[in-house]
Amino acid sequence: MNGRDAATAEDVGDLHLATVVVNVLDMERGVAFWTAALGYQPRESRFDPEFMMLQHPDGRRLPVSLQLTDREPAGPVRVHLDLYTDHRDAHVARLVGLGATRVDDWPYPPDADFVVLRDPDGNEFCVIDHHALE
Repeated sequence: MNGRDAATAEDVGDLHLATVVVNVLDMERGVAFWTAALGYQPRESRFDPEFMMLQHPDGRRLPVSLQLTDREPAGPVRVHLDLYTDHRDAHVARLVGLGATRVDDWPYPPDADFVVLRDPDGNEFCVIDHHALE
């Protein structure tokens, strides 16, 4: 199989996306922001200053892992989180209140259904109006 052929379920086997890892400069700040942003909680009861997995309380959503780094994010980013909601503007305001910053100089299309934000460590993520996808 080469990179251009579609994979079958048999080819993929048990390979699956299990978590998304976000690099942070300050683990305590990262845990505080992302737990408040998503309503998640740390998986482990003991704080690890280098790696923490955050999960939905009911386990219904994909976890987010935080990994300590000593490097500022560099652009252009190649991967980012998309957060879907039916209440985009309210969540953007809430997330900014938690420490995110709005990226106003983004090349938004005229009918953009998303807002680009940066977490306190400078990682970009989008808040997307779920209604626009229906």
